[in-house]
Amino acid sequence: MFVRRRRRLLIYLLFGAVVFVGVYYILLGRQENTPGKHRQKDDIDIWPIGLPKRTEKPLKPIPILVPQIHVKEMPPILVSSDMSDSEAEEYFFKFLENKDVKCNNDQRLGHQHDGGWNVCMSPPMGLVQPCIVYSFGIGTDWQFDDAVSKIYGCRVLAYDPSINTRDHNRSALIQFRELGIAPKNFETPAGWQMKTLGQFLKDNKHQNTYINYLKFDIEYSEWKVIESMLEEGSLRKVKQIGFEMHSRELFKVSKIDLPTGTEDFVRMYQILRKLEQHNFRKFNYRKNPFGEYKSIHTKKLRSCCYELHYVNMNLLKPNETIVHTKDAPMFH
Repeated sequence: MFVRRRRRLLIYLLFGAVVFVGVYYILLGRQENTPGKHRQKDDIDIWPIGLPKRTEKPLKPIPILVPQIHVKEMPPILVSSDMSDSEAEEYFFKFLENKDVKCNNDQRLGHQHDGGWNVCMSPPMGLVQPCIVYSFGIGTDWQFDDAVSKIYGCRVLAYDPSINTRDHNRSALIQFRELGIAPKNFETPAGWQMKTLGQFLKDNKHQNTYINYLKFDIEYSEWKVIESMLEEGSLRKVKQIGFEMHSRELFKVSKIDLPTGTEDFVRMYQILRKLEQHNFRKFNYRKNPFGEYKSIHTKKLRSCCYELHYVNMNLLKPNETIVHTKDAPMFH
């Protein structure tokens, strides 16, 4: 009897010891599986999914994007009908050579002189595929169109009815059509087919497509065409514009031709101001040296022709520009 009791007691003690050891290791295992608990330096660093992995190096800060387009917000230079011819001329050319925007990345594509055009490449205005360029008034110079298509892979729609060249594809990306841009749709006595920019966009199904660059060099017709563009709202999705403006002196055939006077300066000024009032701001200009003449009003050397380059500020967000309320050297 005594021997049986001893055996029973030993069995109970052995069973209790096993249970105790089992519970101990279960609790110990839970502690070991707690992230960061009882870790040795050489332990394998395994972390539960979803938790950031520990690193000895601090995380690099996310770079802050600094705007690359500077905008000058100041009262405009005025040209008014109560000015004399010399005063109107002086203020008009000051206005013409005033820049309201500085693009940190301003590139000239094509020839550095006549035949090239400036493009603001600062983000978000740069030429990024897929990009579309409209080019009116080719003449015999394809430098800009070739550069835009070959360097940046943009599709170029080129038009000119005056160069006796039939419709063709200059390259896989450049399409030429024997058509011209005008303030209305019509056919000239010479048989040229003319359309408004709005009609071109409609025909090409681009009414709701962003146009990266619109270039036109149309020999004094730009004034009525710009007014037409603003009236029909066809510039709404045009990101940049480059065009050559011309004064009356472009047509100086004889000494009796009337020079540009106050009335003409005011008209040209008002059209360019309308462009600014639609939030197109000038980022560059270039005086054409081949159009130079001596003014009879101020006796200064002027030019009949200026290339003007604008960006559509309506397509920029506030955090994409730096605004200046004072003039600065960067704008000159």
